[in-house]
Amino acid sequence: MKLTDLLIFALPVILLVFLFQSQRKRQRTFSALQDRLSVGQEVLTTAGLYGRIVSLDERVVVLETGPGQTVRWDRRAIASVVPRSDGTTAPPVLPDTMSDTNPDTMPDQTRAPEPPADPASDTRNDEK
Repeated sequence: MKLTDLLIFALPVILLVFLFQSQRKRQRTFSALQDRLSVGQEVLTTAGLYGRIVSLDERVVVLETGPGQTVRWDRRAIASVVPRSDGTTAPPVLPDTMSDTNPDTMPDQTRAPEPPADPASDTRNDEK
C-alpha cells in the first residue's frame, strides 16, 4: 500500500472526525447556555429580539420586551445572554420590579425617545 492510498483514505476520515467534534462542542455550549438561564437575565433570541426573562420552564420562556409587554418563546430560541457593560451577565431581578408602567418614573435610558418635531410637515398641513 502506498502512502498516497493511505492519505486518500485518511483525509476524509480526519474531516469527518473534525466535523463531529465541532458539532459536539456546539451542542455542549448550547446545553450549558440553557442550563444557566434564570429569571431576570436579559437575553437575545435567534430572531434578534432582546428581552428580559420573566418566567421559564422546560419548554417555554416568557420575555418582557417592554414595560408590561410579554412574549412567549420556545426555550430553544434563546441564542445568548446579553452581557452588561462590565462584562458580566445581568443579575436576576424579581419579576414584580422589572416593569414600571408610569413613564414619568421610568429612567431616561428606558424611556422611548420622542420623535423630533418636523416644522415642514406643519406648514404642508396648513397649505392643504
